[in-house]
Amino acid sequence: MAKNVRDIRNSLHNSERHLQDIKGSVAQSAQSNAATSQAARSAASGAWVGAGFQAATAFQAARAARAAEEQLALQRVMADRQNDLAEQITWNEFARWRQTPEGVAFLAWREPAFAVAQTIRDRDSRWLQGWARVIGQAQAEVPSDEKARVMQRPARLRQTGLKVASIVSFALAGLFLLMLLLQVMALGVSNSAPATGGFTYEQCLATLDDPDNVLLSEADCAAIKPGGTGSVIPQVVPLVLTLGLGIAFAVVRAKRLRTARADLTVENEARARVERWRFDPLAVEPGYTGFTWHESPNATGYADRLMQIALFDGHGRPPAQSDLPAVELPTTRAPHETNPADVNQLLAQFANER
Repeated sequence: MAKNVRDIRNSLHNSERHLQDIKGSVAQSAQSNAATSQAARSAASGAWVGAGFQAATAFQAARAARAAEEQLALQRVMADRQNDLAEQITWNEFARWRQTPEGVAFLAWREPAFAVAQTIRDRDSRWLQGWARVIGQAQAEVPSDEKARVMQRPARLRQTGLKVASIVSFALAGLFLLMLLLQVMALGVSNSAPATGGFTYEQCLATLDDPDNVLLSEADCAAIKPGGTGSVIPQVVPLVLTLGLGIAFAVVRAKRLRTARADLTVENEARARVERWRFDPLAVEPGYTGFTWHESPNATGYADRLMQIALFDGHGRPPAQSDLPAVELPTTRAPHETNPADVNQLLAQFANER
């Protein structure tokens, strides 16, 4: 027994040292490829030509990195758990735990569950990869002018440039109106100034001739000239111009918006694309697939559940044998003549794999 314990300890020590050596490189690779995979999924809907083919390579790398990382996590959890138990109970007690119905059931269930979970995730990734190729091929067949109309459609429905120009023009018109009102008020005060003994136009001219004058200008004197109206004209002209421009921009924008909304070319072309490919390759979201590769309605999250129990939940306190999920691959959907060729090829491959 002592020899068995020493062998287990030596094995754990070598395993931990090996895990420490590869942990950093695998984690870094997984992080890099995960970012590449996400970028590739976005490219499938963001770039018009070749996006699916760029996504294929990224999905392949990300799938391999994730499998390596999960395998490493399983080894690390097993080794760490054994080390924790060694501090709490004797190795004999740990050996007895492995022979209990719960321990035997979980250990027999764990590796098949781990393998099935990785197979499902592998197929999910290949499924996304296949649809990315289909999307890329469809996008490449769409005429360039049709793509341009789709890209220009949001801008046509907003007309942001004319909206901003109209707002700026009305803002300037308001500013000139305020200046005009102040000027009119100043003229009213200047016309009533002689009656109240205030500062007169003649006094302003005299002050203007004073060499020490630094406050008044000719425009100030013109503003209080009795009966003077010429000082108001410079404020009226820009007011009329900016107000007219604002109205013109608003009218032009309204006409263009009506024209854009009445133009059904983009909508008709979108319907034609859906009739041809059964989806719109210019409107798909990142990670789009037309349907799942499996027929099981409850398969979503199944792989994650298996992996969670295999890596974390089952160690130390394994669930009862009746609580362990059944380990089985979801039933593969049968190929159909209306599916894209790449999709049917994948479905056939999945059906032949065991």
